[in-house]
Amino acid sequence: MSSKLNTLLALREKNETTFKNAVNDLIKKFDKKQGLFNGVRKTYDPLEGFADEPTKRQFRKVASTVKEQLDWFKQYNLEYLKQLFTIEKTNGAGVAKAELLVDGVSWGTFTSTELLRLKGFLENNNLKQMYDQIPTRDETTHWVPTNDDIYQGRQVFETIMEKGYAKTTIKDSYILTDPHPDAKRAPQVAEKSVQVNTGAYTDQEFSGAASMRERAEILARLDILHKAVVEALETANDVDVIESTLGNKVFDYIHEGKK
Repeated sequence: MSSKLNTLLALREKNETTFKNAVNDLIKKFDKKQGLFNGVRKTYDPLEGFADEPTKRQFRKVASTVKEQLDWFKQYNLEYLKQLFTIEKTNGAGVAKAELLVDGVSWGTFTSTELLRLKGFLENNNLKQMYDQIPTRDETTHWVPTNDDIYQGRQVFETIMEKGYAKTTIKDSYILTDPHPDAKRAPQVAEKSVQVNTGAYTDQEFSGAASMRERAEILARLDILHKAVVEALETANDVDVIESTLGNKVFDYIHEGKK
């Protein structure tokens, strides 16, 4: 079904606000303080004769993954990009065109208005900040894809489960053996400390964050695409200019009322 340019222009204005809000929302979610992408499971079972310690137990589920957030971002903003470049293609009918080569692959031929709009889109500081703040897993920790039932079908990673025993120190007093007993001398008392196990624990972390390599590759592709667009624009704009008289008319009318 065909669309009219005025309809697309109205939709773009509305969806542009939605897009800006989505970018800002992801910037906030990618803030490390949010903790949306981190999970933990700590268990504790007291041994017989020792009191339970509920504070040693903890469970926090990974609320989301980077992939889920980027998939959501694409799903709800793809239509905006389609409208954005369709408007420029319509406005640019008959203007200079150039082939867009991205990482050695041709994406097709696009008008200079489309390419200029794409250049502006890629140079959006908030968009670059969003990708730059993609949360990453701690590379000093060994992470493996989790098989935990609650994370099936999601890109969640886990650490090796740490297992051990909680301990406490028990102090016991005893009387030292006197090699030369003397009824007039008071017995000497000493104290010894013994470490004992009080309960069994497990500790494991989970993460829905990306690896540092994945984030680096996204940022690299953003840079490659930007450079490709700049090169395509240079090719598209390598034409003789046609001088416009519109500038003179603007000032003549504003300053002198000439029509």
